[in-house]
Amino acid sequence: MFAYGAAAALLISFAGLAVFWRTTRLEGGTAGRVILEPGRLTRTLFIEGRIIGLALYVLLVGAAVFGDSDTVENIAPVFVYVVFWVGMTLVCALIGNLWWVVNPFDTLAALVEGLRGGPRPPAPYRWGRWPAVAALAGFVWLELVPSNRAQPRTLAVAVIAYTVVVLVATARWGRAWLRQGEGFTVFFGVLAHMAPVYADDEGRIRARPPLSGLVGLRPDAATQAVVIIALGSTSFDGLSRSRFWIDLTRNLGSTETALLATAGLVWAISVVTLAFVGAMRITGRLHKRRHPELTAAFVHSLVPIAFAYALAHYFSLLVFEGQSAIALASDPLGRGWDLFGTAGDAVNFTLVSTTTIAYVQASGILAGHVAGVVVAHDRALALFPHREATRSQYPLLAAMVLFTVGGLALLLGA
Repeated sequence: MFAYGAAAALLISFAGLAVFWRTTRLEGGTAGRVILEPGRLTRTLFIEGRIIGLALYVLLVGAAVFGDSDTVENIAPVFVYVVFWVGMTLVCALIGNLWWVVNPFDTLAALVEGLRGGPRPPAPYRWGRWPAVAALAGFVWLELVPSNRAQPRTLAVAVIAYTVVVLVATARWGRAWLRQGEGFTVFFGVLAHMAPVYADDEGRIRARPPLSGLVGLRPDAATQAVVIIALGSTSFDGLSRSRFWIDLTRNLGSTETALLATAGLVWAISVVTLAFVGAMRITGRLHKRRHPELTAAFVHSLVPIAFAYALAHYFSLLVFEGQSAIALASDPLGRGWDLFGTAGDAVNFTLVSTTTIAYVQASGILAGHVAGVVVAHDRALALFPHREATRSQYPLLAAMVLFTVGGLALLLGA
């Protein structure tokens, strides 16, 4: 019932936009206002961020390699899947691209570059953002599929192997490759287009209206794949927690479960792809436009939805498992230390009520879809006359209603 109410609210929002939002307000873009000029302060903050990022990376690798093999006693699993993956997602979308400030891969690449005597001319590069797509797909598979995904030694192998690949790539194609080929840099950069704070090309820190940066999102096929993988993988995460999935995999071995989960992950991503591309195909046929141009034009409307799904599905994980990170910070290797006096802190499961969690999840999904409708409507006004613009959005609106109902159904079934 709640899901249908959210769908109705989405339809009402669309109707309101059709009546009151009659000219494009986002397409011109906005540079925002400067809040911090480049100088000693920004350089100091950047250097401190890089030091912190590298220190946390060393802590992660050290804990994963040398720490306790128990997933509960080692900080590596909660650091990767909660602090890094969930926490960085929220910060980059709601505040700004913190990942680029702390990015340990760029710091390591700079160190390697220095040891080699400085930068060398990069080799020709023709792969675009597709390596980042592969990296993101590999990470979400690791997060959602293998039964040993939280084992510290598994994470150690994954982190070290990925670091080697990244450093080899930057040695061949230069550090600028990170913004094209490194999965987390690309993903968090996409989310940061939503954020109200960003750095311009001259290094000035600027403030802008939330969502306004989405109009500048690079709309190539690889970027579309990044957004769709993010949305589809989070949908599968909800499905994998449902009673249906638990009953389905109850009597399966680990190998069979992993194979089925892999198929389920591919299926969830495929459903999102078919819904979005199908909506664009219908719009293209009705309005005599090529659907690849439309998918490129409207993929930015899926970014708030992908973020909303992440917020809804991982909010409780961040609230509760995030507390364990505070305790584990005092004993990251599981050696019985108490560096900060927090090792004995227990998780407070009454910190946030189940009712509050449900409201955050439901309102987050609804708000994300409304934001998606807003940016899609504004883009349609730039591409079509007003009346045609409203009609052109019917197929995409139907897809968003499907995402809303499906997302809430998965949450309620989890």
